[in-house]
Amino acid sequence: MRSTKGLYSGGTMVAAAADNPVRGESPAMPTITVTRVGIVIGAGFLPNGEVTVRITRPGDIIGDYVAYTSDRNGDLHAELPATALTGILQITATDHRPDPDGQCGRIWSNTYTIKFIGG
Repeated sequence: MRSTKGLYSGGTMVAAAADNPVRGESPAMPTITVTRVGIVIGAGFLPNGEVTVRITRPGDIIGDYVAYTSDRNGDLHAELPATALTGILQITATDHRPDPDGQCGRIWSNTYTIKFIGG
């Protein structure tokens, strides 16, 4: 997964997120945290919507993208692929709301950095 460019869902390649972001109701930035066992917990996403989690490593120019769905309250509970849980990871997420000043023209959550030992 280290230098793969694509979008994964449960380890299976799926279509990339839409190039045109979905217009949301709230400009608020979602927030995430990541547990020591690789669970992304987030809030502030659009309810029942697609959330893309980006996994990068310091120094890498290509990240991995994993698709999940937020719940009816806009919360996220997402298990990262076990193959990604090594080394230092920088994790962020988007529900594809537009932000002209944001990376890729979208609103992204905070970036959470975590170090996993082993694999």
